[in-house]
Amino acid sequence: MKPIRAAALAAVCATLSACSAAPPAAPSGPAAPTKDPVEGTYRGSSTRFQADSRACPHPGLVEIVVWDGRFQYRWDRQTYVDAVIGPDDAITGSGPGISLLGRRNGPRIDGDITNGICGLHFTLRKQGS
Repeated sequence: MKPIRAAALAAVCATLSACSAAPPAAPSGPAAPTKDPVEGTYRGSSTRFQADSRACPHPGLVEIVVWDGRFQYRWDRQTYVDAVIGPDDAITGSGPGISLLGRRNGPRIDGDITNGICGLHFTLRKQGS
C-alpha cells in the first residue's frame, strides 16, 4: 500500500507544481519601426505621361538632395520647383505654373510634376539605403 500512496502523492505534487509554475513569457511583438530620416540624396528616373507640346522637358535621370524636408526638382534648364515633404510623407511643391505632388515611402519617393501641358512621373531611391 505504501508504494501506491507514494506514487499518488508524487502525482499530486507534480500536478501542483505544474500549476504553480510561472507561465512562459509572452512573445514580444515586432519592434516599432524606426522612421528612416528624410534627409539625403535620392536618385532615379522620370517618364513622360503627358506631352502636348514640343517644348516639354525630356524624361531621364533625376537627382535631388533633401535637406530639412525640402528639395528642388529641376523642371528644365532654367526652372526649379520648390517642394516640401510633410510629416505624413506627402510631398507638395510649386513653381511658375507648375505643380508637384508625391509621396515618400521609406527610402523611396514617387511623384508627378506637371504644368497642364507637360507631365513627368518620377521614382527615386535614397542613396545608401
